[in-house]
Amino acid sequence: MRLKEHLIDSLMNLTSDGIVIVDTHGTVLEVNKKFEELHGWTREEVIGKVLPMTPDIHKAEALRLYQTLINGGQVNDFEALKLRKDGSTFYANVTVSPVKNNEGVVIGFVGVERDISEKKRAEEELLEREKQFRRLIKLSPEPIVLHKDGYVNFVNDACCKLFGGATTDDFKGRSIYDFFSSNDKDLISAQLEQVMQSDNYTDFMERKLQKLDGTFFDAEISSIYVHKNLGFPVVQTVIRDLTERKKSEEAIIRSEKLSLIGQLAAGIAHDIRNPLTSLKGFVHLLKAKKADYVDVMMEELEHINYVVNEFMTLAKPHLHFYMESKTQELVQSVVGFLQPHTHLYNVQIQLNMQQDVPAIYCNPDQIKQVLLNVLKNAIESMTGGGFIRISSRKLNHSLVICVEDQGVGITEERLSQLGEPFFTTKVNGNGLGLMVCKRIIEGHGGKLSIRSQINLGTTVEIELPFKKIMA
Repeated sequence: MRLKEHLIDSLMNLTSDGIVIVDTHGTVLEVNKKFEELHGWTREEVIGKVLPMTPDIHKAEALRLYQTLINGGQVNDFEALKLRKDGSTFYANVTVSPVKNNEGVVIGFVGVERDISEKKRAEEELLEREKQFRRLIKLSPEPIVLHKDGYVNFVNDACCKLFGGATTDDFKGRSIYDFFSSNDKDLISAQLEQVMQSDNYTDFMERKLQKLDGTFFDAEISSIYVHKNLGFPVVQTVIRDLTERKKSEEAIIRSEKLSLIGQLAAGIAHDIRNPLTSLKGFVHLLKAKKADYVDVMMEELEHINYVVNEFMTLAKPHLHFYMESKTQELVQSVVGFLQPHTHLYNVQIQLNMQQDVPAIYCNPDQIKQVLLNVLKNAIESMTGGGFIRISSRKLNHSLVICVEDQGVGITEERLSQLGEPFFTTKVNGNGLGLMVCKRIIEGHGGKLSIRSQINLGTTVEIELPFKKIMA
């Protein structure tokens, strides 16, 4: 019997956990040395007391737990707040097991306590670090997303705005691959595997990303595996929207093309104009002698002269005088000139011009050239006939001339390329007409914009200021 008592005493005092034995009413029967260390009481001070290690507000709960065990119920490990002799508290992981007599009746309980104060403190510090980390990311002006195992954990406000979300909750739990092209999944997966093995940021990689509304945009992304000093493994990806930068790059390229074409056009026009003048002179002499085919020759020479003038417009679009001009008269003049063309294509032009708009300060010949090009394109896009509506309206300090047709329309991809040198949707076109138009309108301080839908038609808006814009 003494050996059994010695073994029990050794087991209780060799363990690193505090042990307390109580009866069914919670009265302490025995404790080990670790219990004394954890709580600050001696064995003699707690024997006979009811749950001295449990704060008063939790004693009723502890007694209910004992009753559950007496009734045959199960109680798993749980965390509880424990009391020390000096009044301080600590968190412990607690296991409670029933003690039964030979008849199987519960006569007491053994409670095992393990101090988890450091663990709780570490968890709280980790939670606070995570909160600070998220707060820092949330206020970052750069779009940032945190993701783990391929699923979004958190996005900041800038990222939410970039992708068109109402709140950051719109993204939580979604697969990151939802925001990439399906063709990029293997590439992104391999990139993330590489990120998980490294402590450094990856180089920025340019990809197409998809917003919540399904539209794609150009972006570059860089990722890093965040785990040290935080305690929660997660991948942080920084996203940079390249939309504006792409537009700027395209504008620079387009400007360089225009400059190069302008220089080329000036040289070609100069080389052609001199012999052209001589040819026209000789043709006039032949006409005086009533030679054959002179009219045909003169017509072709005039066409060459027109092309030369187009080249000169490309080279120097501002070498003209500006004057006040009434928009309605300019439009009616061009519409009258195009009447034979409209009959050929079975097209009718409807005018809805405001009468009380001020005159615009412009070069009338250049504006006529723009209107002629736009209307000619509209007419030729309507092979089955239809209506073209020309209207005007005031917009702040500008006048907007709107030309709407019912033609075949233009795809979104081609629409973005209109106005580029040598890009054309016509079989026999050279792509210079619309480019010249844009340069003329921009030279007047205005703007030319185009909207289109396949099989529904195209709308061209020409915005011109009422007052002259000095170039």
